[in-house]
Amino acid sequence: MITVGWCPYKRTAKYLDKYELEFVHNVYFEPEMLSDLYKDNTALFSQCPAHTHFLKSFWVIKSPVDLTLNVDRENERATINQNQKFYDSFVDMRWGQYSKTDKALCSLYFQYMFVADEQVWMEQYPAFLHGGVDNTRFINAGFNIYNWQRPIDFSFEIIDDKKPVIIKRGQPLFYVKFIGEKLNEDFKLKEIEWTDELYQMNKRCQPQNWIKKISWQLMNKGNRNRPKKLVK
Repeated sequence: MITVGWCPYKRTAKYLDKYELEFVHNVYFEPEMLSDLYKDNTALFSQCPAHTHFLKSFWVIKSPVDLTLNVDRENERATINQNQKFYDSFVDMRWGQYSKTDKALCSLYFQYMFVADEQVWMEQYPAFLHGGVDNTRFINAGFNIYNWQRPIDFSFEIIDDKKPVIIKRGQPLFYVKFIGEKLNEDFKLKEIEWTDELYQMNKRCQPQNWIKKISWQLMNKGNRNRPKKLVK
């Protein structure tokens, strides 16, 4: 059994005050086991070992707020049903990161950090058993949360930018899956404190903000001077 630590990520590029985002601690949902979707299901398939093994390493990340996003792609403007401070902190339209023929991109910084004190690969998936968020195509990702300490968020392509993206509080945004060195590894989650140490480790894992095409090389090598224990 491997214990994976998790916490809400409490910094943004716009608001760097140490305690500015402490409110998210009470607003964000705890990750939920995907297998809970079938906890009251008595159908025969729900007892199948192949089915339960598939589900056991997935957790669900839910939206902390109601959000409606409208995009004016031509003029590079977007509006939401929240205030400007919320927009500046949690919405990144990623203007300039796609061509005219690409779908528009957006990142909603409802961010979580996951860490482990042994080798664990984490992958992000769309919420395929819940139907996902309409008018979005989720951007998948995966990395080693022992070597690399960085947050994850809800990043997606907008399928039709003439239509709004509507999200409800408590709606599943995406799943995370954990993979250990043993294929049948079991996992449990433990909430950990957001600390200056964790933030410092995270900033060491963001060379892409300064240097192109180097992050993956550094992730494979690991985060130098990583503390022996991050899950405390």
